[in-house]
Amino acid sequence: MSNIDFVQALKTSKAPGASWRLPDVKGLASKPESGLLEDGCHTEESVFDPDNREKVHPRDFADGGKYRSIIKLAMRYEGMGAGDNRWAIGTGYLVASDTFVTAGHCVFHRGDDGHGLGRLTHMKCFIGYHGKDSASDPSVQFRSAAKVVTTSKYIIDGDRRRDVAFVKVDQPFDGNLNLFKYQDTPLKDSTLLGVIGYPGDKSMNNEKGAEMYELVEQVAFDLNVSQRNMLEYPISTAGGQSGAPVLKFKFSGSRVVPDAVIGTHCYGGSGNNSASVIGGQYGNDYKALLAGLPKNGSPLVTDISQGILGVKPVDQVDLDEAEGFLDVLKDIGRVVAPIAQQGLSFASPFLGPLGGPVSAIGGIALGALSKVCEESALDEDQAPSYKLEDGIAQRAVLAEAALQTVLRMERSPANKRIMDNMQAKYKGSRFDSEKANKLGTKLVPLLSQAGLHLAINENLATGRKQVSGVKKVPKPTGPEADGLEAGDPQIAGFINAVTQTEVKQYTSVGKIDDAESEFFDNLSAFIGKAFRASKPALIDGARAVLTTGQKQLDDYLSKKSASPETDLSAPPNPTDKNRPITDAKAAGLLAHRAVLAECALQAVLEAKNGDLQESVILGDSGSAEPESFFDGLLKTVQMMGSAVVKVAPKVLDVALPILLDTVKGHARAESIFDTPVVPPPAPRPNGVKAASGGFASMNTASANGGDGEGGGRDKLLFIQGHFVPNV
Repeated sequence: MSNIDFVQALKTSKAPGASWRLPDVKGLASKPESGLLEDGCHTEESVFDPDNREKVHPRDFADGGKYRSIIKLAMRYEGMGAGDNRWAIGTGYLVASDTFVTAGHCVFHRGDDGHGLGRLTHMKCFIGYHGKDSASDPSVQFRSAAKVVTTSKYIIDGDRRRDVAFVKVDQPFDGNLNLFKYQDTPLKDSTLLGVIGYPGDKSMNNEKGAEMYELVEQVAFDLNVSQRNMLEYPISTAGGQSGAPVLKFKFSGSRVVPDAVIGTHCYGGSGNNSASVIGGQYGNDYKALLAGLPKNGSPLVTDISQGILGVKPVDQVDLDEAEGFLDVLKDIGRVVAPIAQQGLSFASPFLGPLGGPVSAIGGIALGALSKVCEESALDEDQAPSYKLEDGIAQRAVLAEAALQTVLRMERSPANKRIMDNMQAKYKGSRFDSEKANKLGTKLVPLLSQAGLHLAINENLATGRKQVSGVKKVPKPTGPEADGLEAGDPQIAGFINAVTQTEVKQYTSVGKIDDAESEFFDNLSAFIGKAFRASKPALIDGARAVLTTGQKQLDDYLSKKSASPETDLSAPPNPTDKNRPITDAKAAGLLAHRAVLAECALQAVLEAKNGDLQESVILGDSGSAEPESFFDGLLKTVQMMGSAVVKVAPKVLDVALPILLDTVKGHARAESIFDTPVVPPPAPRPNGVKAASGGFASMNTASANGGDGEGGGRDKLLFIQGHFVPNV
């Protein structure tokens, strides 16, 4: 679809918004590259004398800081060829953990008469950024843009009042983000206003726009009389600050603190700088435009994704994602840790007697590794301070039970909601078969030994259990109850539902076991301890602000290996039952299954209580009788919980030294970011002009969309060779 085509489509639809999805570029590097080119792109017209802008203190953009949600942006557009390695820079501000606001001209490069570089195709997004050397800092988080919405009017005719955009990233940012609140711009006011962003006229170590600056001034404004009815202010800004929040400040005691965003900065001028307005008779309807970001879109927003290289139709994207997720489920259900050397193959189905317990053992190992990485750098010669009492063993058991129970749910709208949420969490994790195999090959000794122990000593392979009664699970008391009611309301609600439901109690056939009765009486405490353990941060999507150890593990899992003997490739066909299953492959499937189990647990925890209470769980091979959701969940916990927790201390002894040594070796290896690769060439849409003679020959108005009216947008500053991605 050419510029002319989608402009005509927007005129025809008359919808106020336009959206498009960005190509999913695998391996888009989070590490900026050095080497800048003086481009002379920006002007000084936005900076007033004296220039009182101040560098923002690091505490203010650190986790929990007042400017934590201000984003450093770098952009490329569909009209940029393979030989053009410039990136435009800008600013944005988070209004949700996965959504931010920026200027419209950051996502659509109009140029002169609409014949600019066109739609955004790549956008790098950083929080906590303070120079290229900070990219590896644990406080800096990187995401890629996945979908954008801007106004139809800005694309059609460049209406400055409509110069605003909304961007959804590929996965949420984590931690204490201190998200910005926005409100309708007052028609008239005299108040403290501030603009905070990454100005390109400021440099650090020859990097333009490397650091965050702020300036707060007393400003009187009146939208009724300002040019184009925009929000105007005599606050210094420069190219690179397009999309920055215009914040209204208030006094808190003797301190001046941010109150709310009342505009999005986008233009510089010789008299005043200006922002597009929120709501009211002159502004943009943020709520209506934000409604176009979810997958199903909005009737008020027209999709113009067609024609962007690498972007599939929506129905094809949905189909591919659903089929890929189902393939993963089929694959991990095929086999559980065959032990060739002992002549013993464990049961292969999800619901087999050893499938769940051995998978939970894998979950304990991964959770323990995650905990160690959270606490330390792996290249330091020091003993980890991890203790098993953190509840990781209980969480691994509960996660496996959640996975089994969800997969046994009868098809229903409730089941679909939970499965869709589970799929979304799995997709957001960025975990895949390659990463699973990389971990699995290191887990073979652990899973083999643990599996034999469970089969022989704990009698899980042949032992049978029977229903010995139906009663309510007692509420937790004592230390295990502390903080559960006052903590996360989802957890408190889940445990309350467990203790309000009558469920079956299981004991071993042919004997009276007081320990089993005691285990049932402590089920709610067992679950409470499981929730005391933090989510495993082994994977991209589950990570918070990373410690050095977590970054090393993340690098290890993400690095592409040329050693197929060590890192087994993903299976071509998960339904092919004739494929040989080696110990290494089976262990990889188990690592994958442990991650999926955690996704299932989180989806169940977020489900509506009514969905769980009303769900029917189909009977397994041991019983054709349907069960309630909590019956199915707690049955699985009773079947394997005590045995798995008993084995858990041995898990650390066997697994951690192997896993830690592997990741330590990688941490000392050569950096994986050494060779940047320029993105593949994109087709130049009809109506998109080539930049002739290199960047230096582009005149300022053409490169930055100036309209010849004495003041242009706060310029899109392009930087040569900067933020070059690995693809």
